[in-house]
Amino acid sequence: MSGWFIQEIAIEGFRGINNQGAPLELKFKTDHINSVFAPNGVGKSSIFEAVHYAVFDRIPRLDDLPQAEKGKDYYLNRFHPSATGTISLVLVPAGGGTATKITVVRDAAGVRAVKAPPGVDGEKILSELRREFILLDGRTFRDFIELKPTDRGRSFAGLLGLRPYSTLNLALQSLSNTRAFNNHFGTAGKGHAQARVEASRKSAAENLAAAYKNLVGEDLDPALKEADLLIKAHSALCGIELLKPLCSGKMFEQIDANACNEAAKNAEGGPERDRLSTLVKAQTDLFEAIGKLPSAEIMDRMVLSAQARDQALQQTQGKIFRDLYTLSEQIIASDAWLDKTHCPTCDRAGQHSVLDHVRKRLGAFEAVKDAGTKVAHEWASSNVIASAKLEGDCLADGEARLIEVADRDGSQGELTEAQANELKNRIELIRARAKVTLDEVAMERSELEKKLPAKLTIVVEKIEAARRLQTNLQVRRDADAELIELGAQIAAITRVKTFLDAASKQIADADSRAAVRRLQAIEPKFRDFFRAIMHADVVPAISKKLGSEELHISLAEFWTLKDLSAPALLSESFRNAFAISVYLAAAALYAGDARFLILDDITSSFDSGHQLLLMNVLRDQFARPGNAAGPQVIILSHDTALEKLFNTNSNAGGWYHQNIQGTPRTAVLPQSNAVTKIRDATLAHLHAGNVDDAALRIRQYLEFKLMEVISKVNIAVPMDIAFSDDKRMAGNLINSIKAEVELHHAAGKLILTPLQQTGLNAAVATIVGNYLSHWSTGQLHMFTAAALKGVMSSIEDYCRCFQFEDPPGSGFRFYKSLSRKT
Repeated sequence: MSGWFIQEIAIEGFRGINNQGAPLELKFKTDHINSVFAPNGVGKSSIFEAVHYAVFDRIPRLDDLPQAEKGKDYYLNRFHPSATGTISLVLVPAGGGTATKITVVRDAAGVRAVKAPPGVDGEKILSELRREFILLDGRTFRDFIELKPTDRGRSFAGLLGLRPYSTLNLALQSLSNTRAFNNHFGTAGKGHAQARVEASRKSAAENLAAAYKNLVGEDLDPALKEADLLIKAHSALCGIELLKPLCSGKMFEQIDANACNEAAKNAEGGPERDRLSTLVKAQTDLFEAIGKLPSAEIMDRMVLSAQARDQALQQTQGKIFRDLYTLSEQIIASDAWLDKTHCPTCDRAGQHSVLDHVRKRLGAFEAVKDAGTKVAHEWASSNVIASAKLEGDCLADGEARLIEVADRDGSQGELTEAQANELKNRIELIRARAKVTLDEVAMERSELEKKLPAKLTIVVEKIEAARRLQTNLQVRRDADAELIELGAQIAAITRVKTFLDAASKQIADADSRAAVRRLQAIEPKFRDFFRAIMHADVVPAISKKLGSEELHISLAEFWTLKDLSAPALLSESFRNAFAISVYLAAAALYAGDARFLILDDITSSFDSGHQLLLMNVLRDQFARPGNAAGPQVIILSHDTALEKLFNTNSNAGGWYHQNIQGTPRTAVLPQSNAVTKIRDATLAHLHAGNVDDAALRIRQYLEFKLMEVISKVNIAVPMDIAFSDDKRMAGNLINSIKAEVELHHAAGKLILTPLQQTGLNAAVATIVGNYLSHWSTGQLHMFTAAALKGVMSSIEDYCRCFQFEDPPGSGFRFYKSLSRKT
């Protein structure tokens, strides 16, 4: 059998355990149930948290505190002079072999170091132990009932041994989330860029077609190859005799339009020709610029998009709150934040899920984001920014530019309805002014052409058409290249998204199928555990739908009713029995390499009877040695009723019990001989005449000795007496023992000698007459030191009446029962 048992824990300087120079050392038996009792505040939970830190490198209870509390500053004991925490775990292989000691040290700076013997990888061994069910406290299994189905399913994945798959599943879901994926890869920005380039290419193509017609004299066939287009354009320009010397031997794009204009100027001469060239260029530039202006229809769509964004924005509280909600969602949605009703900002808990509220608020911001994306797309596809120069040329003195100012908001999707309307009006104003200017240029050109030779006018038009053809051809090429690059990027992103979607679905399905199979395996065992703890006609059920993360708990039977809600119906004890039964069943079937289970304060919500039944389940069905294939169990408790049970079970075999005492300021130490120390301390008080303090300790000593007699001699005691904690308990125990003695005597089977029977009566008379009759009524002032010394002696005599020596001098042993020695 593979895996590890825990043989010893040593702790110094960590949490509530100072122990400077003398670590708290607790030894455990691998083939026993182990229990450790300590009053509240002594260090019991510090043991639990120390092991948790050693294995998992964190303490959830401290890490989940509000940031202002600085939980990590409290990992170490505040009184330890070196501010260093040391935790040693001695682990022994479950299949047999040499024990391995692994020491984890944390210094004041929070640096963690792992030490192990030469040739041993301590971190690897600790990683093998990282399973959720090796450490279970009351809060963990109580939360199991209260969690929402999705959170419960994610939390429970670790118990099923599916944590890696669940983690991978969540990671893939996060990566494949469309909104998060698009934000990471900037798909919206690439889409906007693609729309902008397509708009630019469309404009260039239209201008290219117009220039080609002016130069060649025929419409441009969309199917015409670029090489053929260049040949025809070159031929048309080279066909002008004046320009042939400048075109021969050159590719069309190598022809210098400025040189052609200069040649025309030299041939014809005169300032009118220069003016004509300027007018022709101005006319074509204005015509192209006006063509780039977005239409009224486009601007109307932009106004509507901006209006929709404004309306969505009104449902939110602005960017600051968006940042707040985004960060809050990251914190609350994490597995480390267990209570989804607890707000990380105000540090308060309520009845409703804060996560749901935050996501609802973020939903409003997502609506704004969606509307903004549409605004940005409209801005990019309309290519408004291309009209910025024309706006500047058309502005009157004192008028401010709008397009360049609005470009930042438009490209980021933050354009308001007011801005959009203002831009719409500005575009129409520019269009009107540009047309007026274009008409003026056309009129002046027409007047000038009347004065100049017709041939010159044609030459100037052809040269300008060639220039426009060259320019727009390059714009179209650049746009085509950029579109290819953007298309390749978008295609690659799409492939990644497709892969992530498919992988996420496959992993989710596999994780879900594995969880369903394991839950089906767990259910019979956890029902058996639940039945053994509660003994009620209630049958719990646990289920998980295929393809879903949600883990549902219910009641298959509730006495005569069927298929009901477990959280709604069950009382606290039943809920906790439900949860711990599920946890124990999971640990029994899917323990992995961690062959031990540490339970901290798991019984506080159970009544005494169900505490006993839970301990019976642990002892007889779940843990070693009752279940040879089960885990080693270590129970940490402060329950005084359970402490009595631990003592009883420890005396019966198969159970190893320890008691610890101390304070966080000084030291916490095991009290293996606690009863002897109580006796010695009591006698010391009596010798000093301190009757009040001694009288309080006698009761504790007497109860322990009576319980020892009952357990060793196997005397039957009613359960309500065994778990009683009132002042009459000692008297009740004596009466129970007396009743058993009288029963065996009447049956003629009493093993006690006549001398022991006489001594028993004498001791009882002293204990009851000089102590119990006064203690139960609270009359402490009637005690004297001498009388209490007599009581202490009588307690020893009373116990001796149930012991024998065989052979003489071999030491006293308890009778096996009231009817036989051994």
